[in-house]
Amino acid sequence: MHTFPSIRRVEQIFHGQTVDLPELPGVYAFWWMAPKAKLMAANRHIVLKGPNDRHVDVEYKDWWPKELSYPCLYIGKSTNIKKRFSLHIKRGSPGRLHEAHPQNIKAKPCTTSCQLRFGIEHVFPGEQNPLLLISKSVGFSYRTDFPVNAIAERFFEEDRLVGTWRPWFNVDSER
Repeated sequence: MHTFPSIRRVEQIFHGQTVDLPELPGVYAFWWMAPKAKLMAANRHIVLKGPNDRHVDVEYKDWWPKELSYPCLYIGKSTNIKKRFSLHIKRGSPGRLHEAHPQNIKAKPCTTSCQLRFGIEHVFPGEQNPLLLISKSVGFSYRTDFPVNAIAERFFEEDRLVGTWRPWFNVDSER
């Protein structure tokens, strides 16, 4: 999932209205495929709600393992890779879905399933066409080969990859 041949740009997954992904359960990842310098020059601070509703400042850093082909943005699991991918992108919703907060406080996401779209809009607060940025700069990979005890194995694989690949948009705060 983390090597160049297994990662496709988001724009390569869409064929007209068709989404070229399987409707199978699996684990997936979103990747930053544009120059890393552009990502590192973006807004890398987010203020999350922590214990007792206190604000917690988080800085996204260049903390990805060197063996990754690209920086990992988000890891997830789903019972339907194709549907979950579409929910993240929200291709039918042009423009921005989340307004940038001047003090980097995390905006209320428009849905509970658009973490990638939300994250891109947060780190690029001036971007008026986040769908174009995602289409050209973000990649996607997945695995669906969990034949035995699949629910448990997908759960553990997602956690393992989050801990190993350190994706920015999976970071949340303790409560």
